[in-house]
Amino acid sequence: MSIQDAAIVAGCVTVVAEMTFNVVEASIADLQQALNNGSLTSVELVAKYLQRISIYDARGPCLNSIPILNPGVFDEVAASDARRAAGELRGPLDGIPYTLKDSMMYKGMTCSNGSPAFKDLVANSDSFVAEQLRQAGAVCIGRTNTPPMMASGMHRGVHGRAESPYNLKYLTAAFSSGSSNGAATSTAASFAAFGLGSETVSSGRSPASNNGLVAYTPSRTVISPRGVWPLYPTCDVIVPMTRTVEDMLAILDILTVVDATTTGDFWREQKHVEIPSVPRPHSYLSIKSIATASLRGKRIAVPSMYIGHHDPSAKPITTSPSIIALWNRARLDLEAAGATLIETNFPLNAASCYLWDDFLIANADPQCNTLASVDGAKMFPRPEGYIPDKYMEHKNLIDYPNLVEMVKHRDGRSLWDIDGLAEALPALEAQRKRDLEDWMDQDGIDLVVFPANGDVGKADVDTNDESARHALRNGVRYSHGNRAIRHMGVPTVSVTMGLMESTKMPVNLTFAGRNGSDVELLGYAYEYERRTKRRVAPPVTPALGDDSSVRSAVDGLHGVGELDLHVNAAERVGEDEVRVSGTVQSSGNVELEVFVDGKAVPASQIGIADGYWSFQAKFIPFEPPTPLYGGVGEVVGNVVVVVLARSAGRALGKLVMLDQKKTLQNA
Repeated sequence: MSIQDAAIVAGCVTVVAEMTFNVVEASIADLQQALNNGSLTSVELVAKYLQRISIYDARGPCLNSIPILNPGVFDEVAASDARRAAGELRGPLDGIPYTLKDSMMYKGMTCSNGSPAFKDLVANSDSFVAEQLRQAGAVCIGRTNTPPMMASGMHRGVHGRAESPYNLKYLTAAFSSGSSNGAATSTAASFAAFGLGSETVSSGRSPASNNGLVAYTPSRTVISPRGVWPLYPTCDVIVPMTRTVEDMLAILDILTVVDATTTGDFWREQKHVEIPSVPRPHSYLSIKSIATASLRGKRIAVPSMYIGHHDPSAKPITTSPSIIALWNRARLDLEAAGATLIETNFPLNAASCYLWDDFLIANADPQCNTLASVDGAKMFPRPEGYIPDKYMEHKNLIDYPNLVEMVKHRDGRSLWDIDGLAEALPALEAQRKRDLEDWMDQDGIDLVVFPANGDVGKADVDTNDESARHALRNGVRYSHGNRAIRHMGVPTVSVTMGLMESTKMPVNLTFAGRNGSDVELLGYAYEYERRTKRRVAPPVTPALGDDSSVRSAVDGLHGVGELDLHVNAAERVGEDEVRVSGTVQSSGNVELEVFVDGKAVPASQIGIADGYWSFQAKFIPFEPPTPLYGGVGEVVGNVVVVVLARSAGRALGKLVMLDQKKTLQNA
């Protein structure tokens, strides 16, 4: 019998053991341990993340990574706490908060894909990944920032863009390929346990690198993209982001389940070429036991063009001396693990509108159920005289108004009726085999490794000509491997090498391999990370005093007592105060805790009597930075109120958001 069990049997109310927990950099295993041993409830965990979001994302440095909070988040985690108390957990992700890119459907929330044209589009069902995580008990705390239509990485969308938690002077992702910028910033800053992004060129790998995160881009068909806005269907892939490889393994058992529905999953739906099945382990966490010494004896190809050497057949690549220094250390790490490194050249180097229309038709939002009804000019607005346009590859820019016109004349044609598709898809598969896999076989190569990027761009790219010029140079504008990796469907895993000396920004090391080598790549990445442990928490978002939780084992037991909490009214009072009131019912004594914009309201200002509660507290008006164009998140600058009620070992929460200039927005 455990000490906790003995205490329960004896009805003991004394302190048995004291447990301390901190959410900053906490792993999924850490979170589950804290939830299981009673250090905190899932409701309290969400409250701690919301406090960090209020202080660092909505105000202060205004990172703007999570523009939309899930209004039902406290109801969802309360249900998880109830399952835990009843011994009915759904698995190791039950009660774990995560973020979801604003291109991925989450039932009942908007899914704008970063575009003003779809600001009010509501998802009528879950994307496959959201559905899987919901069934596993994980809880979406909010939607993360992305540029319009997921195109052009750090271009500001309807909610603006996310900023770097490492250095506000630099971009949190490559300028032309960073559409998962919000997912990366929020995960790095410990606003949630993990985040889901995606990429079409390198917009998952790039922000992961700039935030010291682990990113996994799977082989084709491994993670279903159903319910995710498409961009280029042959290239699009879901990219989970975590702070450690072990966390990545923990979520892959849920995300890699085979989707019974193929509609909306391009490579499984198409009939033109057979896609080889990719092996999945019985549990991805089992990779840990076989990863030790997995690099020993391996022959690793290192593309010389990515480590400062010029390839005459390729465009010159900008490479920072700081990244070369990180690479040189990583090379020694790999050699110390028993690998042999060989410098070499790297041989890899109309559908959208139909798919967007199909996405809207399937979602069936009566206010926006076809692309033909959309104002194409609003899909990806560009400011006049936009400095980065001077250095763009204009042949790659999408003509959005023209795509709307194409849909109006679709005449019943489907994606599969597009000319040349039957020839193009087998050609893509054949090219990867010829240019990558046959080359690896001929030279006895086990995997390919290279720094994720050549340098990082500056944050003032919108307004500074020199910053724009540098951010759009080859080696800086995308992650290395960019389009070739995605066109060929090459699996990769990226792990941080550490911080650049010059910018204090992180840079990743990318592990790439043959189609279907996903498990091996995850093992190599785990072994590299185990040996090096180079991730550094971002300095812009340090731990808060309330990030820690200290509670005795007995006090922390999850109770089953009656507790009910409601918000009845919320309003602004004068210029800088809020007043919120409601009801609370409990079978025991109630403790109420309130946070306004992340700051605790003194207990003396919170009144509780006869089942009613209320408080009035000041807030500090905050005027968010005015971007050159685009918007800011719905949370930014508004007043975020979190109300927590505790009684009999249970906790419930309520989230209220008020406009600084208006009254109640949601509760």
